[in-house]
Amino acid sequence: MHSNRDEHFKTALQIVGIVCLLGLFAVIFHKAFADISVVWQQHSGGDFWVALGRYLFRNLAG
Repeated sequence: MHSNRDEHFKTALQIVGIVCLLGLFAVIFHKAFADISVVWQQHSGGDFWVALGRYLFRNLAG
């Protein structure tokens, strides 16, 4: 009986962990999409890729 409760608790914690991880990934992808959209609006054509590269290298440290 005690073991069954422990297994349910572990499963619940795993589900909470997965949900938190999915939330974290959603925030990261949203931030990346927003940043790329801003760079896209500021630079058009072939200049976009150069500007995106500069933006990525500038933000590698943090």
